[in-house]
Amino acid sequence: MDGERGEAVERRRRGATGFDLPSVLAQLDSTAPSDQRGAVRQIRTVIDEQDRPAACVPTVPKLRALLERPDLDFREPVAACLADLADEAPNDVAPSVDAIVAVATERAERPVTRELLRCLAAVATERPDAVADHTAAIADVLAQRRGYDRWGLRTLARVSQAHPAAIEPTVPVLTDALAANPVDNGRPALRALGRLARSDADMSSLEFVDYAAELVAHDDDALRYDALGCLSNVADRAPDAVASICSDLEAALSCDDPDTRAITAITIARVAAARRAAVDPVRAALVELLADDHAHVRANACAALGNGHVDAAAARLAALSSGDSALTVRDRADRALEQLSYPAHS
Repeated sequence: MDGERGEAVERRRRGATGFDLPSVLAQLDSTAPSDQRGAVRQIRTVIDEQDRPAACVPTVPKLRALLERPDLDFREPVAACLADLADEAPNDVAPSVDAIVAVATERAERPVTRELLRCLAAVATERPDAVADHTAAIADVLAQRRGYDRWGLRTLARVSQAHPAAIEPTVPVLTDALAANPVDNGRPALRALGRLARSDADMSSLEFVDYAAELVAHDDDALRYDALGCLSNVADRAPDAVASICSDLEAALSCDDPDTRAITAITIARVAAARRAAVDPVRAALVELLADDHAHVRANACAALGNGHVDAAAARLAALSSGDSALTVRDRADRALEQLSYPAHS
């Protein structure tokens, strides 16, 4: 009796928490919509309630086949399953990217597309190569969606880490998203645009520079830093595009955050390497940074003053060159003093 009771308890336990993969796969293959729905519900239970998405990874190809069916009326839970499985196993979902993008393109304004973009963002974290060829299509989808969709923007930002040139077709959409809602859309848009600017790819437009400049004094540290990072990358490649807004960077040079001060100084330094006059509106603030408590701020201020040929900083630079505790600062100060000895040209 004890043995029979124990077996009964074990059967009930398996029934509550078990996952019969062959049965679920068979249901997904069924031609009966009720069977397919039941299989998707089981997958959702295992993912949501049991927190075991790995057990469901083998269902990905069959979920993709369901997603591609034009007559399917429960695409959203299917897409949600794929997105959760992409978080768990992006390499297993990567072969489904073509189908996911195709459905998203067909149904750009539908709720299901939010889950599809979440799926693409998850895949792009580990397999940006699988998504890189689809950036133009993703941008078209974003242009049709209200608010541009944060998952789509994150997808483009993640692709830009490994394939910045793939972002070039998306510049107009990223720019519009940045302009429309910089708080919600700014960080992924700025990161993607900045990486594109740092690459050798063609830049179809630099209109986003003005929108990035409006954020250099923003209260949100992360958003402000991403805006400055984007501008810094642009300045390295197209200094004229940033030269006109250097005077707007003065407030950032006195920000409480040392990283903000440092990246602002190096942004100005990069512009000044081509346009020395760019430092003129902020030269006093840069000289003050030579006494900053943080070595990376002092070093970047040295670079800006040297590139800008600010002779008035010579004595301060000489003192740093011989006496600063940080080697990077001493080296940058030495370099700046050398630059001051060159003939000045604007």
